[in-house]
Amino acid sequence: MLKKLIVVSALAISTAAIAHADSINGFFSVDGTDAFTAPPGTLTFQPGATVEGPIGGTFATYLTDGNPINFLSGALPYAQGANTPLGGIPIQLFSTTEAGETFAFDITGYNANFVNNGTQGCTNGATCLFVTGTGFFTGTGTVNYTDSPATFVFTSQYPPGQTVGTLTSFSASASATAPAVPEPASLALFGTGLVGIVGIARRKLTA
Repeated sequence: MLKKLIVVSALAISTAAIAHADSINGFFSVDGTDAFTAPPGTLTFQPGATVEGPIGGTFATYLTDGNPINFLSGALPYAQGANTPLGGIPIQLFSTTEAGETFAFDITGYNANFVNNGTQGCTNGATCLFVTGTGFFTGTGTVNYTDSPATFVFTSQYPPGQTVGTLTSFSASASATAPAVPEPASLALFGTGLVGIVGIARRKLTA
């Protein structure tokens, strides 16, 4: 039994190296409204956010301007600086469905920067929130894509005199990059090693 498992393992590794699913890559932007409170505080996305061009890569095959975006229904807690989702469990920040494909972005970590002193591009007298996040995109439906690393950038600004916590517009953008494809030389070397493993296994079976 052990000898047969050696051969099966070698063939399974070979198949895994050759077969692959497509990764998500590209970018798109979002328009919407939100409400936030000063840190330590919360960020709440309001219904009605939509995809806004430009759209690139995999997303351009399915998404178009004006397609609805569904953000998480509850509030996202944050503090000034680095943040990690509670318990280290990724949070699905938003999803969008169009042309039979659903893309969802899960955030695994984010950095919040709350500014009210006229720095970092925030208008003097205004209150601004900048959030940059890392995570991954999933794609299911017409095509089931491999989970792909991604980034998320969010900016929101309350004009001078507007009470923080009321609704205001925000801009957000998300992008995903496909992982690097192994070089042909690396694949050839890997394949040569597998041939050796299979050869050894066969000799053991015939012994």
